[in-house]
Amino acid sequence: MLKIRIIAMGKLTEASFREAAGEYARRIARFYSLTVDELKPEPLPASPSPGDIRAALDREADRILGAVPPRAVLWAMCVEGRTMSSEEFSEKISRTAQTGAGELCLVIGSSCGLSERVKQKAALRLSVSPMTFPHELFRVMLLEQIYRAGEIGAGGKYHK
Repeated sequence: MLKIRIIAMGKLTEASFREAAGEYARRIARFYSLTVDELKPEPLPASPSPGDIRAALDREADRILGAVPPRAVLWAMCVEGRTMSSEEFSEKISRTAQTGAGELCLVIGSSCGLSERVKQKAALRLSVSPMTFPHELFRVMLLEQIYRAGEIGAGGKYHK
């Protein structure tokens, strides 16, 4: 069973998002071993300068990359990444599992995004949309897509 780790900057604070994430995590367990690591985002001043943001993203990158296990495949969730259909996403996860990777890590950055250092280390830069979503909602959307990928791979009826 493929291990999937989501490394997310920030916690789910709203009960509705925690409930939805928990439901998808339960469903995902049929297909993958799921772990979610929540890392604390770096604090920023009310009106951060570009330098403040770069420095915060660099400090976050240290913690993100430190949370990626050896032999893991890293995918960065970022708006400039590649888009794919649910079927392509499912196939990409299956191919990753077939390579013998110890784990697949999907990284969700903070509200300022991800450091270039994290993106450069990623085997795949993935975007679900050119639109911007709140991080809590995006995490639920990603969990739903991971569940959908498992259903597609198993030939289930969830995906239509």
